[in-house]
Amino acid sequence: MRKFLSLLVYFGLTSILYSCGNSHKSDEKNRTDQSANYDVPASGVLDNYIRLKDALVQSDASLAAKAAGRLIFSIPDGQDELMKKIRFDAQHIADTENVDHQRDHFNTLSDNIYAWVKESNVNDQKLYKQFCPMAFNNEGAYWLSAEKEVNNPYFGNKMLHCGSVKEEL
Repeated sequence: MRKFLSLLVYFGLTSILYSCGNSHKSDEKNRTDQSANYDVPASGVLDNYIRLKDALVQSDASLAAKAAGRLIFSIPDGQDELMKKIRFDAQHIADTENVDHQRDHFNTLSDNIYAWVKESNVNDQKLYKQFCPMAFNNEGAYWLSAEKEVNNPYFGNKMLHCGSVKEEL
């Protein structure tokens, strides 16, 4: 009888410890799942976007690729569709050193960054939405800048100041 009780206590304690361990793992998984939905740190995304814009102003494809890589790194996994679009364009910019291809993706990246800033009101600094009417064969293109002075990422030094401020954010 004593052996039976000892075994019963042993198995009881084992099952309690096992379920506590699994409960802890389950709590960790829930915390991880919840953390995937936390807000994107705005300063990292915006700072890296501005660095990318500045690299394109300089027509420096290598620097632009590096800045895009930092932008990707600043976006945590598990984000909404808008952040996935931002990551997509940043990835294309990071994967090439062809400045024309980078500028194509910068155009849609800028539209999505603008939508994200407007939607989530994340900027803690003044931003300027700027527009160049001559970009992309006179179709025009927008971008965001931290300074009011226009420095065009679509033409770089060819037409550095082509464009105007359309909105202050």
